[in-house]
Order: sequence, then structure tokens, then C-alpha cells
Amino acid sequence: MPEVFFHVGAGRAASRWLQERVFPHFRGVRYVPRTRFRQSAKVVRRGGDLPVLVSRQLGYREFTPAVEWFARLAPAARPILVLRRHDEWLRSVYLREIKELRYVPFEALIDLERDEGVRPQSSALFHERIRVLEDHFEHRPLVLFFDRLVADPREFVRTIADYVGASYDETDISFRPSNRSHRDRQYRFLREVRRRWPAKRKAEPASAALRWLRVRGRRFAWHAGVALGRVVPERILSSDPLLTEAQLARSRAFYEADWQACVDYARRHNPGLVAGD
Repeated sequence: MPEVFFHVGAGRAASRWLQERVFPHFRGVRYVPRTRFRQSAKVVRRGGDLPVLVSRQLGYREFTPAVEWFARLAPAARPILVLRRHDEWLRSVYLREIKELRYVPFEALIDLERDEGVRPQSSALFHERIRVLEDHFEHRPLVLFFDRLVADPREFVRTIADYVGASYDETDISFRPSNRSHRDRQYRFLREVRRRWPAKRKAEPASAALRWLRVRGRRFAWHAGVALGRVVPERILSSDPLLTEAQLARSRAFYEADWQACVDYARRHNPGLVAGD
């Protein structure tokens, strides 16, 4: 069996950028993209001389089941996990919810007091993800941090390439952000739409075709909303901030112990690869 590397992508931590703009340009490895995750079994069993790099973006609900499935296939795989500080990550998650017309107040998205939000508090416990990877694979995960990517994206890519034994031409890689930031006014417009015309959240349909249609519908809606947000009169928009510094500070404080545990883990097992070291 070839050497296998498993990039366990977390949403809002540059996963799509790595999957679409970086990994396809790696030479000397066989890259299995996120859209072919379930077909990775065939690639791994086929063997060969080249290492295999599998990448999959996993939400908190599917993280453990997907890891269990892949670990049965390749227990000796070397996991790679990129983490983003909790307050920054939750801010990005919240803006995505607004962009996709699923606005709720931030405290209703993740309730740090009673844990009755749309997302449970445990959805942002990153050290638990490290533990799951340790429990299922023979090798400890390589834990990297989003702030290191922001500070020096070229060095970040070199770190992963060296780890998996790949080469690449840096001119082939676009270092521009994968997700274009929308102006504050456009987000406030999308928030206003949902405030005036609220919609109940629905469970994701079981059918893959229906899920595809729902995703395409959301994308069409937010593209239209972003376009309208550029021209809508300012007077109809609430001046309330999308998120306050106090809300972000509270989120950071709430998850500080979890974040420090992740940083300490990386310093113990991935020395020299933590921002600030």
C-alpha cells in the first residue's frame, strides 16, 4: 500500500483554496480531490510508487463518521489538520450563514450560556478533532494554523509539500483568497432580507439530487442578494454591526482553553510549525 496523507479540511480554514488551487499542482503525489473522496479507496488499494494525498472538507457532524471510514481503509495514513482561532472561525461561519440567507442573531447561532443554539458548543471544540484523529490513525496528525497561512502563504504551502514529498511550480498557484470578501453593506442587506422575511431552517434532504438543488438555490439567492446589496439605499439598512468586538472577545475567551490545547499539541508534536515559534 502506498504512503497515504489525509487532509481533513475544516470549513472556513482555507480548505477550498488548498483543494482547488494548491493540491492539484503538486507533483510526485496522486491527489484525490474532495469530490472523489469515496473513490479514494480504489486509488489506495491500487497501490503504486507514488504517495496518495486525499482531501475532504468535513463539518462537525460528519467528521467522526468520515474519519472512521477512511481509517478502516488506511489506518497508517498521516492526517493533516488546519485550524483557525475560534473567534475568527466563528466570525467567518456567521458571515457565511448570513450570505446563504440563514441569518439568526449570533447568540442564536452558538449559545455560549445554555448551549441551545443552531450549532452546539461542541461544534467548535477543535482539540476533540485532534483526539479523534489520534484514536483512529497510527500516526499523529500534522496540525497547522490558519494565521501562519495568512502571515506567509508561500511558506505554508512549502510546509505541506515537504511533508507529503511533493514538488510544485509556485507560479502555478494563485495566492489570492479563494472566497471574495463582500462589503459590510452587502452583508447587512442580506441580514435585512432575513429579518423582514424569516424562514425556518429545514433538515438537509436525504436525496443527493435534492441537496444539489438546494445548494444551487442558495447560491443563486445570495448572488442576487450581493448584487442588490451594492445598490440598495443605505437608509433601509440597519446600522447595527454584524458582530461586535464584545461578542468576538467572549467567543475567544470561551474557547481559549481549547485553542491553547491545540497550540500546545502542535508545539509538542510539530515543533517549528506554529506561528510565533
